[in-house]
Amino acid sequence: MHTILLFMAGWAALLGVSQAVSSPACKAWLQATPRGNMLEMTGNCSSLAGATGRYRYEMSVERHSSGGHSKSQQGGEFELAAGQSVVLSSTQVNIDGQTTYIGRLRVFDSQNVLLAQDSVRHEPGNK
Repeated sequence: MHTILLFMAGWAALLGVSQAVSSPACKAWLQATPRGNMLEMTGNCSSLAGATGRYRYEMSVERHSSGGHSKSQQGGEFELAAGQSVVLSSTQVNIDGQTTYIGRLRVFDSQNVLLAQDSVRHEPGNK
């Protein structure tokens, strides 16, 4: 009987832990800003945690046009203090009215767990 009660208590505890909602450590966002014939993509991260943390980011920009497809990637490690916001990376590409650009930003913790992500799409004619 005690074994069954311990099993039931353990199961209830597991269910409680699995249903707990943890708050995210940070928020990530991409900005796509047209500047004349250029498009600037900037990856940002803001801490939502109460303490300093170490993170890693990956930012990519894909180019799709009638001439083909290409992709550039940037990444690195960074430290973020509680309440701090940082610019992680910025890149500029030519816009020509015929090319679609897709930017993606992902932020991971020190154990490679995805914490935050964002993406943005710039279509031809969006100047």
